[in-house]
Amino acid sequence: MPTSTPPPLDGSIVEDAFNLSNFMDGVLDRVRQVYASYNVPLPARQYWTFGEPAYDCEQVVVSFINLYLGPPGDEANRPVKCNQPRTAVVRISVVRQTVVQQGTKAPKAQDIEDSARWQALDAWILIESNQLFDNWDEFANGPGVIATITAGTASGGYQEVSMQLTITVP
Repeated sequence: MPTSTPPPLDGSIVEDAFNLSNFMDGVLDRVRQVYASYNVPLPARQYWTFGEPAYDCEQVVVSFINLYLGPPGDEANRPVKCNQPRTAVVRISVVRQTVVQQGTKAPKAQDIEDSARWQALDAWILIESNQLFDNWDEFANGPGVIATITAGTASGGYQEVSMQLTITVP
C-alpha cells in the first residue's frame, strides 16, 4: 500500500492554529525532561500522534485522545461559555521490551521481575511528572490535572506503561 506525505505547512497559516501541535510538542519535551532528571534512559523512538499507535518496538508515544471546552474534570453536563479553557486528554506511553516465553518453557520468575522493574520505574516517574504539566510557565500554576497510570498487557515482546493525562492546553 503506497504511503503519501501531506503537503508541507506554509507560512500563511495563522500561528494560533498551531496551539494544539505546540502543546503536543511541549508534553513530549516534558517527558524527556523528567526522565533526564531521574537519569533513566528512554527508548530512542519518541513521537506524538493522534489515536492508538502500534507498539512494534521500544518507544515513547504521546497520543492525542480528545479535546474539550472546559477545565480538567468538568463533567460536561452543562453548557459552558466559549472563553472557558480548552482541555486535552492525552496518553503518555513508555513501551519497553519484556520477557517472553521461549517455546513451551515459561520464563524464569526472576527474569519476569527484572523486566517488570522497568515498568515500575516508568509508572513512578510518570506519576511524579504530573506536577510539570500543571505549570507551563514559572509564574503561575494551572487549574490542576487528572493523571492515571496503567500497565498494558505484554504483546509481541513489548509492554507499555502509560499515563492518561487530562490537562488544560496553555
